[in-house]
Amino acid sequence: MNIAQLTEAIGALDAHDALPCELTDDDWKKIAPHLSLRFLNTGDVLMQEGDQSRELYILAEGELQVTINQTVVATIQPGMVVGEGTFFSGQARPATVVAGSPGVAWALSWQKFELLSKQQPAIALQLSCGLAAVLARRMREALLVGHFA
Repeated sequence: MNIAQLTEAIGALDAHDALPCELTDDDWKKIAPHLSLRFLNTGDVLMQEGDQSRELYILAEGELQVTINQTVVATIQPGMVVGEGTFFSGQARPATVVAGSPGVAWALSWQKFELLSKQQPAIALQLSCGLAAVLARRMREALLVGHFA
């Protein structure tokens, strides 16, 4: 799995909450050293509700199921991001995310993002804007379907 496969998955995604950043292949090559790979088997827990870890994931292959109180509330496809809310807020994870099939996800920790921000501020800003757009779209959808109490 290389960064080109990740950018291909992001570019091919036609979802309403796809990562809309304008990063070039060269930009992604500069981000790549800050990412770590997670290989997933069906049933692997990527995130557990209540966890405090500040990592976000970009799915490159496979499918993830997002559950709240054991109810599937979303399915994450290749090219989609998951964990962006806790990544920015530092709050506990509101949902559990489990691999619905074997797959690969790229992880970005908050510490690595801070380092990226110092080394490549323009790229980090562009990535942040894309992630903020994903957050905004998902919040709007959650409001419309009543997932907020």
